[in-house]
Amino acid sequence: MNRALHHMDFIFQTAMGTYPLAAQCEMLAELGYQGLTMSAWSQDLKSIPQVKSTWGLDVGAVYLIYRKGLEAFVTQVFESLEGCTTIELALHSGDEVTNFDRRMLERLLPICERRGLNINLYPHARYGMQTTSEAVALCREFNHPLLNIVFNGYHWYATEEQALEQRLDAMWPWLQHVNIAGTRRSPLGWGGLATIEPLDEGEMDNFVLLGALERRGFTGRVGVLGWQSMGGDVYGNLRRSATAFRSMEQRLAAHPEWALLTETPR
Repeated sequence: MNRALHHMDFIFQTAMGTYPLAAQCEMLAELGYQGLTMSAWSQDLKSIPQVKSTWGLDVGAVYLIYRKGLEAFVTQVFESLEGCTTIELALHSGDEVTNFDRRMLERLLPICERRGLNINLYPHARYGMQTTSEAVALCREFNHPLLNIVFNGYHWYATEEQALEQRLDAMWPWLQHVNIAGTRRSPLGWGGLATIEPLDEGEMDNFVLLGALERRGFTGRVGVLGWQSMGGDVYGNLRRSATAFRSMEQRLAAHPEWALLTETPR
């Protein structure tokens, strides 16, 4: 199996400061990751074209948030991005998906056509577009080949959307990438919803999620979500997640039937 494993750069943005890009990439390469997702507020976006040649890593996507008032910033990212063709876009112009979000997509998709970019909608807990159902509805509404979805297991779990198999089936025509994390529902977690932890921690069973993806023939990359609230040694947390992911992969290859559950506990 041995999927391409990426990590989101949030893990390097700690309460004490941000690790330089060189340190980020050296850690990821040393631990066997194949790439990273960079946040749009990173000071290193202009360095993306050098990441592959210098450290052998792919920048699989840039993560970007749209809120009212950020129209110029969001457009500038789409117009200037080099070395990466995918933008993971979270929409948060209101308490639900609004016409501001729709107008933003109407503005961005022609830029994507002209510049060879793709938008992967990023459902995000506590944002206007929270659920995979809302992302699917937008993809159906726009019916555009450059508009797809990234599934984040953490946000699916935190919002208690549930019905994993049904949600994956509904997303399947648009599903490009997947992000995962160790997590447990807790008022001490992000947004008062759920913690973000290394893959060997938490209550969510990522092995079952990977099995559901494998049964559907998913071949895209997998990213790991990290956050400064994880605390401790960043390198150690990266190593724990990589080790846990490869262990789940090996187990799934040997015993795919283990990832089939008989019922959902209540």
